[in-house]
Amino acid sequence: MSLSSAKNYALRAARSQDEKEAIELLSKAILELAASIEATDAKVKQINKSKG
Repeated sequence: MSLSSAKNYALRAARSQDEKEAIELLSKAILELAASIEATDAKVKQINKSKG
């Protein structure tokens, strides 16, 4: 789960000649972004809670 993984999927999708493959890669990129956002959100919540 990382932003770099999402970026790599998106770049591969942009270079893909196959529409189905590009859609699959973009889906993976979106899932990676969502996971990264959730992880960051959890970290922020934990920091805020510890400052309490």
